Amino acid sequence: MNNTESNYHYYGDSVRTLFIIGGLIMVVSYPFFSSFISLPIPLSIVGAVGLAIFGGLMNPKQKLIMVLNTIVSIGAFVVFEYYAVYAYLHLPPSESLHVAFFWVNQALSLIFFFAIYLSTKTLRGAIINQ
Repeated sequence: MNNTESNYHYYGDSVRTLFIIGGLIMVVSYPFFSSFISLPIPLSIVGAVGLAIFGGLMNPKQKLIMVLNTIVSIGAFVVFEYYAVYAYLHLPPSESLHVAFFWVNQALSLIFFFAIYLSTKTLRGAIINQ
């Protein structure tokens, strides 16, 4: 099997891109929404840095990193979808900042939903090609 065939199910570059886009959105939007987020400031910053690190570590030869990126994607999706639903149900839409908070979290949850799918496909491909 040549290198192209063995990496057919490798979507690590796309996962990396989604992690970087998600991290950038987090960094840019955090100052505006920090009052809505119950996490300590350093934890939110570490989360964005973690996305850059895990995205940078993604490669087709390390299954552990593929597993960790799948777990990170799932965790990020759950957190951002939770905040999107919370904003929709509990923050009055009369405030434009509340509406923006909902949409940013919804966009982030969609980014990480796609990252779950692609990182899972990558992990499955690595397991099948053993």
